[in-house]
Amino acid sequence: MAWVTEWWKTASKASSVWRLTRLYTGLLLAVVAVLLVVLYQLSIGQMSRQQVLQMDSLIAQQKQLSEQLSGNEFIEQFQIQSSSSRQYILTYQYKTSEQSQLVGRLSVIPKNLSFCPKLTRFAIWLDRYDEIRLISGCAQPLADGLLIVAIDDEYLYELKAQFISASVIALLLALLLGLITGFIFSMKVLKRINSFNQTALKVESGQLSARVEVSRNNDEYDHMALHINTMLSQLEHSFETIAGITDAIAHDLRTPLSHLRQQIESEIHNKLKQNLPTEQLENMLVKLDEILFTFSAMLELTRLQQQKEQTSQYFKMIELQQVITDAIDLVEPLAEEKQQTVQLIHSETTMINGDATLLFRAVYNLLENASKYAGEKAHIEIRLTETGFIISDNGPGISDEEKEKVFQRLYRIEKSRQVSGFGLGLTLVKAIIQLHNGQIQLLDNNPGLSVHIKF
Repeated sequence: MAWVTEWWKTASKASSVWRLTRLYTGLLLAVVAVLLVVLYQLSIGQMSRQQVLQMDSLIAQQKQLSEQLSGNEFIEQFQIQSSSSRQYILTYQYKTSEQSQLVGRLSVIPKNLSFCPKLTRFAIWLDRYDEIRLISGCAQPLADGLLIVAIDDEYLYELKAQFISASVIALLLALLLGLITGFIFSMKVLKRINSFNQTALKVESGQLSARVEVSRNNDEYDHMALHINTMLSQLEHSFETIAGITDAIAHDLRTPLSHLRQQIESEIHNKLKQNLPTEQLENMLVKLDEILFTFSAMLELTRLQQQKEQTSQYFKMIELQQVITDAIDLVEPLAEEKQQTVQLIHSETTMINGDATLLFRAVYNLLENASKYAGEKAHIEIRLTETGFIISDNGPGISDEEKEKVFQRLYRIEKSRQVSGFGLGLTLVKAIIQLHNGQIQLLDNNPGLSVHIKF
């Protein structure tokens, strides 16, 4: 019984569906219990009340006769009535000059017999059944003696026991019915709710093309699914429009900017021949390269987000440790300039299905960010796990309210603006990780930042 109660409490906390199941089962048990009480009152209860009324009427009748008749006349009529009564067991105790006398069917007055209307159960031998029976009776004082009235109600007690057994079975069946109905109901409802949750998770991971499945039931869940799908379609269209405009601008501007870059390079070359200063032109060239890099990164980001199925066709099994090792070799010169240490910790080989070049770029971007923002003499650690890897540092970290914002295009934290960058590094990393059906999460390292990648 204890484990059932514990399961009921645990299940009721698991979901709103199970809480509704508990409420439904409780109401069902309450209805069945009320019906059983009403049925009891209309059957066994009515029989018990009728029996009590009949005993009260019989006692009143005998009391009135004892007052109207003389002692001998009352005893004579009592003998006739007690011997002829089949339902009630009547006995009259009176005193003579010598001793107490008993008239009726009882030869001995039971001990601790209560006074009417309270009944006492006791056992006697009944010739009618040729056995010992349990009967209920009480004593009523009369003017000249003591009246004992009893009734054989053992059949009524048996009927009560049978009714109680049947009631327990009915309540257990109602409980079982409630739980089965709740289980079936929860499976159907939770299946629909889980479809909403799965779609929400896909959209959250960047799959704006995900839609909620609509069934043929045409119920309120289908109506909700249609509204959500319409909203997602409009949202996807808005994102595509914004991305399309941004990419169109980047694509259209990249060609004239490339021509401008060629002209600046040509002008620098001419001035070098004439031994003229070129610092201003070189600075312009650096700024122009930054703009071109930003446009290229934005176009590549769009390509990664829109061509997931086409890109994933060229995936193959690669060793993640080798990709991370190559990225560490490339970032170590940057770390040495800031006297930083980069450590790789691995316990076993981790193989994943993906593109080695894209994964290398994602790992390198994360390591480069860690080296940029962790500060002088920082410690950067890369730990391989069974499902991915973790990159952590002991730098200043990122506040909780900005942990999701840093994945937005061109978003930069205010305190990082003095460091060179374009606000696209983590956006590209997230797109690459999602392209490989992975998840990226930023957590506190206390101090510093911990980037968890799970495929």
